[in-house]
Formats: sequence, C-alpha cells, structure tokens
Amino acid sequence: MEPSRTRLDPEGYYARLGLNPAATRAEVVAAFRTKARLLHPDVPGTGNAGAFVGVKQAYDVLSNQVGRDAYDRMAQTVGPDPNPPDVHNAAVRPQTGWPGSGPVRPPGYFTLPAMLWTGLAAFLCLCVYEAASHLLAPARGLQEAVTANAASVPPLSAAEHRTALYGPAPVRLAGVPNFYVTQAAAPALLWRLDPTRGTLVPAGQLPSFSQVQAIRLIRQNGMLEVLSDDRGNGFVSADRLTPGNAAAARVAYCGYNAGPTPADGEVLERHGSGNGSLEIENQTVQPAVVNLRGTGGGIALSVFLAPGGHALFGGLPDGQYQAEFAIGELWSRGCKTFVAGMRARRQETLLTVPNDRHLAVSSSAGDVSATDISDQAFQRN
Repeated sequence: MEPSRTRLDPEGYYARLGLNPAATRAEVVAAFRTKARLLHPDVPGTGNAGAFVGVKQAYDVLSNQVGRDAYDRMAQTVGPDPNPPDVHNAAVRPQTGWPGSGPVRPPGYFTLPAMLWTGLAAFLCLCVYEAASHLLAPARGLQEAVTANAASVPPLSAAEHRTALYGPAPVRLAGVPNFYVTQAAAPALLWRLDPTRGTLVPAGQLPSFSQVQAIRLIRQNGMLEVLSDDRGNGFVSADRLTPGNAAAARVAYCGYNAGPTPADGEVLERHGSGNGSLEIENQTVQPAVVNLRGTGGGIALSVFLAPGGHALFGGLPDGQYQAEFAIGELWSRGCKTFVAGMRARRQETLLTVPNDRHLAVSSSAGDVSATDISDQAFQRN
C-alpha cells in the first residue's frame, strides 16, 4: 500500500519510514534499519521486496543531506493540499462514534436529564432557605448562667496528691532486700509458678523502687526468684531489677522524685498565721532546709535556703518554736530530704516569737547550741 502524500512529504518518503519531516538523521537511520529487518526479501514471513525497495529509496534520499535538502525544497514548491480539512465546518460536521451509533453531537443545556434539573433546583432552594434563616434569625443574647455538665470532684488528699505526682509508693517483700525494681513506664510484674499447669502466672505488680530479696537466677527464662510471702516465692524479670539494699532503693526513689530545685527562700510547708516575723540566714556552703516546730511537734514553717542565702519570713503565730535544719545536696520534694550528704541538727534553745527575730544556720562542729539528729527525726511531720 502506497503511503499517503502530503504537502510536506510529496513523495511519501517520510511516511515510508514512519517519520515526520522534522526527524533527525539518526532517527532516519534507526527507522530504516527497523523497517529493513522486517521487509528485506530474505526475511521469512514478513519479507516484501516491493516495500523494501520503497523504504530503501526513501532512505537513500533522506539519509543524504544534499538529497534531503533538495527534497524538502521540492516540498515547499508543491501547491496546497488538495484535500485540506474543513476547519470552518468541523464543529457542525457529523462525527461518528461506535459503529452503528450514528452522528455524535455535543450536549447542550436543554438536553440534560430532567432529574438533574430537579436536583439543581432543589439545591438552589435549600441555599436560599439557609441564607434567609440566617439573616432573619434574632441575635443571640448572653446566657446569664451556665449549667454544670460535669460531676463535682473533691480535692485530693495528701496521700492521693503524692501518688498522682510521684506514682505508686514502692513496697517491700519478705526477706532482706538485695535488689529493687528499676524505674520504668509500667510497674514490674510479680509471677508465681502454677504447679498444675507448670507455667508462670501473674500474681501482682511491683511499683518502681520496690524492694525484694532475690534467691537465684533462672537462666532458662531470665527470671529472678524472690522471697514473697507464706504462699510461696515469686519471680521477677531480671531486666527490671538492679542490685541494692533498702537504703540504695530509698536514695534512688528520692532522687527520681526530687522535682525542681526550690528557689532561695521558698516556703516548702506552712501551718498557722500570725503577726510575728523571723529572719533566717544560711551561713553554710550547702543548701539548707529549716523546720520550725511548735510545742506540739508539728511543723509551723519549712523553708529552703541556698548557700549563703537569707530571707525574712512573716505571718508567724506568736509562741515558742524548736528550730531544726538539714544541709546536703539535691533536695527531694517527694521524700522531704536531701538525697546526698545530708546532715540534720536541732537547736537546743527554743525560739520565741516575737522576741527572737534572727536564726542562723551553721555547720560548725564547735557549735554546742545544736545537736545532731537522725534523718527520720527531721522528716517527721
């Protein structure tokens, strides 16, 4: 079949190679080789001597720059296309779709389905209604009272408040502690052996820093057997325990629950009010916490002082007070104690408010006016 000829390809050379007149020489060569592999007379099945001759003729002209320039100039001298497309009447000329479907006409506004027109009308009516309702609605006034929609929650007790801040309090199992539970997002599980099934079953939870006495390591499952109670021993995963006695567990717990360092002169605890005042001075090189206890032993005022700090505290009730102070490093809000290097002392002479107006904290060993006390005595409420 002879390729169609156009004004830019009067002999159909470009068409024989399947190219357009803007093709490069490399594209001409590649197209000829592709055609030759199919049309060469020696190729069985697809060989076609006549077609091959036509392709070879086109290649000889187009692969030679001189011949191709002459051919392109000849194309420019050829008259207009004898059968140009009718661009003016293309919009109204019938277009065929699928065989037997007849002419295809572009849809018009009045050929839309009736249901679509109905839907559009309903949507417009809804928009008009919403707009009118919004514009004609009366302005909303301020509501005088708002009804409570939540249950009244009573304030937390002191124990509940500490639990919310620092998590569940640690526990101590039977025996002499030699391990404690490390801090993690969740409590450690205490397991028991079920002899009927021969498996470990959960028996409870051990909050962080809980103390246990470990007996042996079960290497098969990485569990430590610990003393539990009279019902038998328990098992805790070894990766949740760290070696340490009760004191080490206490230090770890207080260090974790230290909270932010108090500011110089910060009041940690206060009970009662009055017109008395007292200036307290920290003459040591360490932070200090001073407790003023009333005659009943309860704390009336507890304050934190930085090294060399001093502050004036007013609003004290008149009366006598026992002064205690502790120095150390890293004050723990959760334990009300210094985590490291704590030393607690008590002034032997009672303070009288409003007569006494100054109290000095000193760590001098020669200070006979104060005696050492235990950490537990200082922490008692």
